Amino acid sequence: MGEWHGAHGGLAMRILASSGYLVLAVVLGFSGAVKLRHPLAFAAAIDGYRILPRSLARPAALAIALAEVGCAALLAAGWTRLAGLAVAGGLVGAFLAAMSLALARGQRIGCGCFGGSADLDTVGLPSVLRAVLLEIIVVTSALARPAAAPAPGVRVLAAALMLVLVFVLAETARLLAGWPTTAASLAGERT
Repeated sequence: MGEWHGAHGGLAMRILASSGYLVLAVVLGFSGAVKLRHPLAFAAAIDGYRILPRSLARPAALAIALAEVGCAALLAAGWTRLAGLAVAGGLVGAFLAAMSLALARGQRIGCGCFGGSADLDTVGLPSVLRAVLLEIIVVTSALARPAAAPAPGVRVLAAALMLVLVFVLAETARLLAGWPTTAASLAGERT
């Protein structure tokens, strides 16, 4: 029984790891396209982080949006997938670092994750969790053994499930962030 579980557990991990590039391609491609469509909103989000001089916010916005779209293209083409994973790892790592810095500074700003709209998401636990999950997908995809990759249909299904999981976990974190965690806070809401 232990061998059966181990063999199927390994297969499940290979399916998830070999499907991650699809999740990254969709997330980064969509995000980059939205940012290219609304470059001023994304430049404002970058400026809100107070990492770069204001004069570099617009060029940085264009460069990041183009890098995201380019990364999605690299991930979609089989022969450039490893390069795409390297770029994705760098992009997501940079986003994670910027959000962590904003949290450490106590800034309450839009994360800029999908084009710069502060209404979508502010820097906080949900956006950081989403970035961490995407970075985990980068690493597991880079470590996946291509020779053991499952059929394309299985990879697409696994990628869709991972994409849903990333956003469900981030949304759960957003909902829990507003949830009272102590008896005193619960009592305070009733009065």
